[in-house]
Amino acid sequence: MIDRFRLPLTFDAAALTADLDALSAEGWIPHFNRGFYDGDWSGLVLRGPAQGADSLVATAEAFADTPLLDLCPGVRAVLATLDCPLRSVRLLRLGPGGVIREHRDYDLGYDRGEARLHVPVVTNPDVSFHLRNRRVVMAPGETWYLDLSQPHRVVNGGATDRIHLVIDVGVNDWLRDRIPFEADDPFRSVEPEVGADEARANLERFRALVAAEPALHGDLRDTTDRELFVEETVRLGLAHGLPFTAEAVREALTAERRRWNDQWMK
Repeated sequence: MIDRFRLPLTFDAAALTADLDALSAEGWIPHFNRGFYDGDWSGLVLRGPAQGADSLVATAEAFADTPLLDLCPGVRAVLATLDCPLRSVRLLRLGPGGVIREHRDYDLGYDRGEARLHVPVVTNPDVSFHLRNRRVVMAPGETWYLDLSQPHRVVNGGATDRIHLVIDVGVNDWLRDRIPFEADDPFRSVEPEVGADEARANLERFRALVAAEPALHGDLRDTTDRELFVEETVRLGLAHGLPFTAEAVREALTAERRRWNDQWMK
């Protein structure tokens, strides 16, 4: 299945920015996942759980609009366009220099009947959003489906806020007609067929290459999810003419962990 898709819906970014101006600069709630980020990651709840509707938590059985939504005609115009069940609606802000470390939102997913849509309101060229270690560039007013049950991370390297309108919706026929959820993932690599000895030898050559090339090291440095790291290592090895298998990478990771543990057991 795909992990990202730009919908054929574009909204008035100026109207959404005007909504921000109408909202108080106060009252932004720090995100509850405090272990996942550095800097300012905060939000305003426009629609939330019916019980405790001012919470940034997006999971609940029933949802209700908050008074803040009345101040946001631009957002209401966006929501009126979406002919699918609305769940949570939030404005999420990542301040200058803010970092959201790689993580998964396990409670999200098409297979659970839910999708998350992002509509950028304010951004800058130095915002780096990576989903499964591949950058997603989103412009103000665009509408994006993102499968955030997959590993993702964000860095705001710019001098201005990055603010997205984040909408959780139920999956129905209207949404399926606009998002090809079950299409083949264009980013999924096919694992090469290679013998075990050759795979291990090529992996050692690739490790030496990573150590010698800072840019290549950077491609893997921030990938903390184990299975994604394995997948990306195989992909990058193949791209550099060094085919090896996921099993060879897993064996090397296990051996490295064993060596690390052994030095503390002596």
